[in-house]
Order: sequence, then C-alpha cells, then structure tokens
Amino acid sequence: MKFKNIKAKLVDVFAEGKLTGNGLTIFWNCTDLSSDDMQALTQEMRQFESVFVQGEPEGNTVRARIFTMEEELDFAGHPLIGLAAHLHEEYGTKDTHQWIIELTSRHVHLVSYSRGDHYSAEMKQGAPEFISVLDQSARDEILSALNIRNSDTANLPCEVISTGLPYLIVPVTHGIERARILTTDFESLLYRHGAKFVYVLDVHSFEGRTWDNEGNVEDIATGSAAGPAAAFLCKAGLVSGNTSFHIRQGRMFGRPSNIGVFIETNEGTITDIVVRGDIHTVASISF
Repeated sequence: MKFKNIKAKLVDVFAEGKLTGNGLTIFWNCTDLSSDDMQALTQEMRQFESVFVQGEPEGNTVRARIFTMEEELDFAGHPLIGLAAHLHEEYGTKDTHQWIIELTSRHVHLVSYSRGDHYSAEMKQGAPEFISVLDQSARDEILSALNIRNSDTANLPCEVISTGLPYLIVPVTHGIERARILTTDFESLLYRHGAKFVYVLDVHSFEGRTWDNEGNVEDIATGSAAGPAAAFLCKAGLVSGNTSFHIRQGRMFGRPSNIGVFIETNEGTITDIVVRGDIHTVASISF
C-alpha cells in the first residue's frame, strides 16, 4: 500500500452540526492507490462508506470511487453529497458550484452551496425505477428476517425501487426500533427480489433504517435510499409531487440525521428526485 502524500478529510453528512449525521472519510491526492488499498483504508476507518477522489478536478468534473467495508459500489448518496462539499471547500470560488462526478458506471450531477460555517449540497437522482412488488409469501419471509411483526406493518406492499441502487422498501407504522437483520443469508434473500439493500421506513414519521447485509453495521443516513423511499411515499399518496420534505435516520445511535428530498412530478409521474443535506467538516488528516 502506498502512503505518499495521501490526504483525508472527515466530514458529517446530512448533519445538523458536527458529530451529528453520517460520518464520511474523503480520500484525495491518492491516484496511485489500488482497489485493494482503497478497500483496506475503508475497513480501517470503519464507516459505512468512504469515497476516493481520482486526480484533480478538470473544470467542474472529477472521477471518484466509493467503497463500503465489503465492496465497491457503483453509486451511493451520502459519499457524493459529502464529496460536493469537499470540492467546494478546496476548489470553490463562489457561493454556489456545480459538479459532475464520474463514477465507475455513471455520472452524477451535484450542486454545492457555501453556508458560512458549513456547506450544503444536492443531487438529482433522476426518475425512479419500480422493479418489483413482493407477494405475501416473500413479504412474510422478509418480515421474519427483519424481526418485524405483521401488526407493525403498514397496509402497503414491500417494493423494490431504485434511483441508482435498488432498495427493498419495507413500510411500517410501529416498532422500527426492533428492526434488525436476523438471518445469515439476507443478501441472497434480497437478490432474489432484485434488491441490493433493505430500507425499513416508518410511513407515519418518515424515519428509516438500513444495514449492511450482514446486519453488523447500521447506516446513519442513506442518501441512495432516500430517493426510493421518497418514490414509495409518493406512489402511496403519502406525499404530494413537487413538494419538499425530510426523511430522518440515525436516532437510535444518537446521530440525528435529516435528509432533504424534493419530488418533481409531471402529470402525476415522478420525473426526478432531488436529495439534499448539510455537511460539516470535522477534521483533516495527512498520510
């Protein structure tokens, strides 16, 4: 592993202030790192995800890679929101900047804003893809695997939706505190339904929870799940199109997180979902 002039920045994303929201490590000046190096550094930081900047920005475009502690992802929410703030802090000259992030399989457009002592950023996730609805048998299997009682669920389907990563949305009205992954084969269970991760969503309080598929690490705020969750709420008639609202996450860990969402609709069809949040820099590290 090559540790030569690598820089890292610790930021909190979807945060109300420092030491709230979802922590993120942004590695930059690290072009020579291999995939194995990036995976090892992500495991060292023990956060849900890390993002690695590949070279200097060319205009407003930069290449980046995102890793969880288990694997590289083609897309994720809070690393990109945090990365936009980092780019603004290091390279910005105006109050507002637009950025294009080149990921392994897609380009993501973001806008960042200087807020004096912190930054905010927003990302267009595009129109949602409604992939599948679970039948009763599959729904019961998922609920059992998540320690969720039938009496806790909303009178709504469990549905797989994607705005970059496919999430299985599991709607509840009670008992979100009890939810956890109980089975050892949860990833294969999700795979059968076309989902990568699960998102348990309280449809009354707009609060969500998600984990790595081993159930070992709970994510504090999940931007990639906010788009599918918002699409689910809109399809169910629980929020209106062309309105803004917040999805909460992280309460159980004392890390309150607020994910801003705007659903753009045209004649009843969702045409775009914008996810936004505040970012606070905590520390900078050099290797």
